[in-house]
Amino acid sequence: MKTNIINTLCITLILFVTSCNSGKKKETQAIEEPQIEEVEMKATGDNSMTSLDWDGVYEGELPCADCEGIKTVVTINSDNTYIIQETYLGKETTPIETKGTFEWDDQGQRILLSNDRNPFFVGENTLTLLDSEGNKNTGDLQDLYVLKKVRD
Repeated sequence: MKTNIINTLCITLILFVTSCNSGKKKETQAIEEPQIEEVEMKATGDNSMTSLDWDGVYEGELPCADCEGIKTVVTINSDNTYIIQETYLGKETTPIETKGTFEWDDQGQRILLSNDRNPFFVGENTLTLLDSEGNKNTGDLQDLYVLKKVRD
């Protein structure tokens, strides 16, 4: 008799639980994905772009594999334009002049030139010609890649 009562209670309980849940529909709420807007990050704080008087004329003699050197004059302007004048020393050639625009890198330390030229690192009254990957040249000739500012 006791077993019958327990069985009856279990069956009743199961029927009660299933009957309560069968009438309810689960509601799902769509969650809207937040819109992500791409924002171009510009360097802030102390860096070459914001802290140095970088526009002006820089001169120096860059190394050359098949000549005595390349006399180089770089003018960078506050409107992000540049002029590069190169004279190959020891060769009878006319100077080469290249004009274009530049952009600052994300850290505000280097200028990236148009016309697929190597970038420059902008230092205190100096421009350092970087390699094609944007790194400073190393070795015995590394100081020869630095142009000095001669006028504003």
